[in-house]
Amino acid sequence: MSASLPARVEVVVIGGGIVGCSIAYHLAKLGISDVVLLERRSLTCGTTWHAAGLVGQLRATRNLTELAKYTADLLRELEAETGQATGYRQNGSIGVALNAERFEEMKRGASMARSFGLEVEVLSPREVMDRYPP
Repeated sequence: MSASLPARVEVVVIGGGIVGCSIAYHLAKLGISDVVLLERRSLTCGTTWHAAGLVGQLRATRNLTELAKYTADLLRELEAETGQATGYRQNGSIGVALNAERFEEMKRGASMARSFGLEVEVLSPREVMDRYPP
């Protein structure tokens, strides 16, 4: 960390959580190098760490889903691009329905996810047990 801040910069980003870091990163990717990111403590020390690794991609709209897919792709490539270990691993997830109504809702979500280009499988209880035995 610098002992003093520059007197003048093109862009000041306030907050070093995931959004602030992302804004600074994308500005730099666009060629805007005169950027200062201000964080009162350490990067991602606020609420960002609560969601570490939770990068679900299905959202309520196609545009939001595309943004989430972009984020997952970026996180996969970031270590190679920057040389900084991110620890990111994409493992997928399993949702479990406890009743028929929730299962129908999840099947509709799976259909929507497929239409947005996401890889989704609907598993029977037996298929889940086969993959993840007790």
